[in-house]
Amino acid sequence: MTKEDFHRYIDHFNHKRYEKMVPFYADDVEVDLAGIALKAPQEIVSFYRDFHQYVREFLEVKYAAVDETGVAVELYSEFDCFRDYPDARLSFKRGDVRRLLNFVHYDLHNGQFKRIRVARYKQYP
Repeated sequence: MTKEDFHRYIDHFNHKRYEKMVPFYADDVEVDLAGIALKAPQEIVSFYRDFHQYVREFLEVKYAAVDETGVAVELYSEFDCFRDYPDARLSFKRGDVRRLLNFVHYDLHNGQFKRIRVARYKQYP
């Protein structure tokens, strides 16, 4: 995994090219996303396909450090909810706009994401 590979992954995410994200994930990938545990590439894709039917999401890498063991990122995330999101695990109501700076750690195994952990650092007004 290089910085260029990681930026390509973020570009796929931002353009909702879900199937192009799958090769970045190990078969047994685990994601801890605001208390939501996702396991396996297709579970991640299914979650985002559904979520993005309610919320526009945009990511921007502010800082990334990459080595053979992982990727550490300061990730700006913007959410614009255009329909009430029905999943109680994430509270989004129509009209909600959230702008966050998150720290995200991607553990790598054989160049793929094995474990992804997201921690909120800052919420902008």
